[in-house]
Amino acid sequence: MPTVAIIGPELFPIPPIRGGAAELFIEQVAARLTGWQPVVISRADPELPMRERRGRVQYFRIPLSKWEFWLYKRYPQWFPFYDRRVWKIISSIQPDLIHVHNRPLLAMYLQKKLGDQIPCILHLHNLYNSLGKRERPPVGTTIPVAAFVACSQFVLDRERTRLGLGADSYWVVYNGVNLETFSCRWQEPNRAVDVRKKFGIGEEPVVLFVGKIRQSKGVGVLLPAMELVWRFFPKAVLLLAGGTEYGQARTTRATPFYRQLQVQLQQASGRVVLTGCNPPSQIAAIYQAGDIFVGPSQIEEGLGLVFLEAAASGLPIIATQQGGIPEVVRPDVNGVLLERHDDVQELGDTMVQLLVDKSRQEYLGRQGCQWVRDHFTWEKIAKAQAEVYLAVLAQTSN
Repeated sequence: MPTVAIIGPELFPIPPIRGGAAELFIEQVAARLTGWQPVVISRADPELPMRERRGRVQYFRIPLSKWEFWLYKRYPQWFPFYDRRVWKIISSIQPDLIHVHNRPLLAMYLQKKLGDQIPCILHLHNLYNSLGKRERPPVGTTIPVAAFVACSQFVLDRERTRLGLGADSYWVVYNGVNLETFSCRWQEPNRAVDVRKKFGIGEEPVVLFVGKIRQSKGVGVLLPAMELVWRFFPKAVLLLAGGTEYGQARTTRATPFYRQLQVQLQQASGRVVLTGCNPPSQIAAIYQAGDIFVGPSQIEEGLGLVFLEAAASGLPIIATQQGGIPEVVRPDVNGVLLERHDDVQELGDTMVQLLVDKSRQEYLGRQGCQWVRDHFTWEKIAKAQAEVYLAVLAQTSN
């Protein structure tokens, strides 16, 4: 049985006890790969052993002290602590294939070490500009990997001649959802009552947002749009679930946008509930509290895992047409796509229309559950990933 070494970024451990979409992908896919022996490499964490086996998946975790992490993030070319430790593990296990997530410079480092010995895959979960400035090569750099994988067709089209420059083949492998964790609210209506009690919410309409509390995610558009909702539904609640920043120990940072938002909340006409950063284990329950899910992103998203989670939870979705979002939010299937990403009036009117029409809420919610079941279960995503692995091995053996 061939071995694949799956390498996560240096930010978070795997399994994703601290969050992270790439880390979640790695954990879920590795556990479901058939015909392969997965070895997962990630950052260490005090709550996880340095090395362990979970089912068929072997985990190696790399320690980084505060100073090592600080130096690595700022001067990776001079202090490549993570890269060298990944290479040491690779050298010891001698995998048949290497799969690097979201770190083009790490993929380039490993490819230089390996030459043609072991094929390497670079997998991007977002765009070049979404990576940290020290995590991306200069534009025009050739990264000679065996395959470039993107989380959406949008990312693949954008990055084929940028981060994908030098790849031998190109693929799209979407994110997925665990349907045992994210259950359809129309099949378990009583769960919503229990979750709402936690936030002091009764039967009033709830508009749910899950994500970073940032201007780029559309929170600055969502709050004034709620003023239009409160004219028709004075008791409606806006439930904002998420932290303010990326990275460990930064999710509660009071950003300038967050401080401005706090002032605006004091003047809001209706009720807003801020949950703060939520552990991954609590996210699925929060979706059960909503009536509709709103994700008015102002930037080009690579895909948007929250939209798949909302659909799996049976929530009708309102979203913008930014980036890869239209690949997972389909009009008359699981939601509504706005014509203009920054139009407060359009967003407010659309929320009111969907809140009024409960039959449409249920229709889109049930359709979304089925659509995720048909296309985005982790079992289907793992199968697609395994097909990429086999194709890469076949192309490199010719």
